[in-house]
Amino acid sequence: MLMALLKLLSAIMQRLPLRTALFLGDCLGLFAYYAFPRRRRHTHQHLRMALGNQKTPAELKQIAVRMAKNLGRNVAEFLRLPMLNEKNIDGYIEWSGLENLKEALALNRGALMLTAHFGNWDLAAVACVLKGFPVNLITKYLKNETINRFWLDYRKKMKVKALYRAGTLREIVQSLRDNQLMGFVLDQNTKREDGIFVNFFGRPACTIPSLAVLSQRLNAPVVPILMVRRPGGRHRIFIEKHLLFQKLPDQDEAIRHNTQIYTDIIERYIRQYPDHWIWMHRRWKTQPNNPNHETTKV
Repeated sequence: MLMALLKLLSAIMQRLPLRTALFLGDCLGLFAYYAFPRRRRHTHQHLRMALGNQKTPAELKQIAVRMAKNLGRNVAEFLRLPMLNEKNIDGYIEWSGLENLKEALALNRGALMLTAHFGNWDLAAVACVLKGFPVNLITKYLKNETINRFWLDYRKKMKVKALYRAGTLREIVQSLRDNQLMGFVLDQNTKREDGIFVNFFGRPACTIPSLAVLSQRLNAPVVPILMVRRPGGRHRIFIEKHLLFQKLPDQDEAIRHNTQIYTDIIERYIRQYPDHWIWMHRRWKTQPNNPNHETTKV
């Protein structure tokens, strides 16, 4: 039943003018913002923690509302993904730094794509594929099996390959040998035993070290790729110059140092476009100063 409804919604969204679809996305985002008070509370709490000394309460609320609208638009645009192809993608996307990606791939070691749950991250991956750069993404299962299957089916239809965290090393190595992009979203909280702590908006944030570890072991460049919204339903993808692993005498400190560099890049974009990030996520949930419990109430 749910799968049929999702397919119907997708068909409807694809028949609507873009402006109307985005308006409905705004409405969906606002509905979710007010319908889920716990998520709304987390959003405002995290905004105060990160930006409270720079923004007024009214400004923080505006960011929260715009964030909700952005997420709603993400849903509307995701449902419209099958409309995109190699011929029309540049009608939706402006590219900034495309030469940086070509330069990284010219090394013939593939590229580790540093990205985040920022802007419309699914659309960014699809846009890269349609521009001729195969993309693989490390992902996780969604809790709802039907939505997870629908989400993965759409990614597969758009030729974005999803890899689950467990047992993916061989596929990661192969994708890099094939000179493809391997995407990592590096803005999620993780368990203490799986992560390392770096600073994110001045607070310790437990972060997976996988991106730095792979860059070191496979000598693969890391390419920051993030998307921002533009007027008229367009987007701009920023592709920065590739980063090579910075070595230090202590290997563990080198992993932490490089992970901090990657995290700083994500923070820089969030500070510039604060309504593009998912502030409801409990990014500071795991804390180093609480050894007897995995998480705090952050």
